[in-house]
Amino acid sequence: MISSSDRAGPRADAAGHDAIEAVIVGAGASGLLAAHELLRLRPGSRVILVDAGLPLEARRALARPPMGGEGGAGLALGGRLYLGAASLPVMPPVSAPPSMRPIIAGEDYVRRASEIDALLHALGARAEWQPEPPESLARAIREAKAAGVDYITSYPSRRLSPEDKTAALTGLRQRLLERGARFIFGARVTVATHTDEGFLLTLDSAEAPEGAPPVPERLMTRALLLAPGRYGAEWLTRVASDLGAEVIALPRAFGVRLETPAAVYDPLTDVNPDPRLQAALVDDAYIKTYATCPGGYVSPVARYGALVASGVPALRREERRPTTTVAILAQPGVTGAVGAWRGGERAARTLNQRAPGRLTVQRLEDARQRRATTAEALAASPIRPTDPTAAPGALHDVYPDAYWAAFEDFLGRLERLAPGVTSGETLLYGPAEERFWHFPTDAHMQTTTPGLFVAGDGPGQSQGVIQASVAGLLAGEGLAAALASAAR
Repeated sequence: MISSSDRAGPRADAAGHDAIEAVIVGAGASGLLAAHELLRLRPGSRVILVDAGLPLEARRALARPPMGGEGGAGLALGGRLYLGAASLPVMPPVSAPPSMRPIIAGEDYVRRASEIDALLHALGARAEWQPEPPESLARAIREAKAAGVDYITSYPSRRLSPEDKTAALTGLRQRLLERGARFIFGARVTVATHTDEGFLLTLDSAEAPEGAPPVPERLMTRALLLAPGRYGAEWLTRVASDLGAEVIALPRAFGVRLETPAAVYDPLTDVNPDPRLQAALVDDAYIKTYATCPGGYVSPVARYGALVASGVPALRREERRPTTTVAILAQPGVTGAVGAWRGGERAARTLNQRAPGRLTVQRLEDARQRRATTAEALAASPIRPTDPTAAPGALHDVYPDAYWAAFEDFLGRLERLAPGVTSGETLLYGPAEERFWHFPTDAHMQTTTPGLFVAGDGPGQSQGVIQASVAGLLAGEGLAAALASAAR
């Protein structure tokens, strides 16, 4: 029996470490819903949520709220709740490893998604149901189809207002605190070790909020859920691998990031600031737009052990710059990656070696003519690079021929939607890429390491708030079952 004093905080084990029953790393949708379900099934369990970011109020106080922290990116910053059919994990439209198959789909998934939606509604997220896109978006979808491009949307859905998101998150936090959960913000898990007693975590609290309670240097837990969100995927793969879980690297998406006058892309971004467009390709691949930033800028970011081109959006329309940036990425499947698309996985390393510490930028016309862009040609371009450190050079000889053929065809289709995007003055930055991994789990998100669970966008199981929440719900059930089994 767990006493009320146990619920007030963690106990210390024989070695002096804080000992709890479950640690959840990540206070986004997956982590919060996992804690909620665990404490519903096992009231009084000693649960700690650890997040490297800030509490909701501290995030909102910043001029540019960070992607991480309480509520994650989806629930604190996004807020679209897609309520249609889906699966976990998200299955790609290309070939996948044999072990990658849905653990929940169809009516079972929809039922769980409805449970999440009802909970958020009860907590105060009362946005109206939208069964179909508005006419402006429906028209954009039809125009994309006519151009031979798929326009990816999320309907039926509910779009939460800032007030809805605040009500849901503060209400969820209050429920968890009332049930004995503890939050630690501004702390990173730097080392995780699997022991006979469970999992020993070492915390770095250098970024803990001012005035926050002292953060323990170590935590000992019987069960561990890793739910860091998409931007923690790299950390997740390292920690999960260190703990003995099977982690399968999937083919990376690779390509370039465009920069074009904002007026050119306005016909798309005036309807939807981040239109997701894609088209199927031969030889087991598809090509897609990724992370459109209207009025944003290109920024070099260290990810996946390489320097890659990322886009930074303008938070408000009045802050927009004169250009828009969007990545055009090819995503091969496991079969295509060793066939026609072989070589794209080496592009980032090659470009980083050519221009250490800098991105490479090339005019589209120079790429078509298979010649490097010179500093003089770039200076004469009517489009001013928003990354002033980018090195003029060549991208055309780094990616496989299949990419450039698909790129030109796709760009030609986008020309019908955004006239002018095929201009030879359009700038291309490289490398641009995204990495993905598959974490084989059971039906409740337990990895091949007993007691270790993963959930949400970080392990590639979900895309969006509802899917991440369903993953958290299943993980919470798994944590409860694991703790019940250990107690017997």
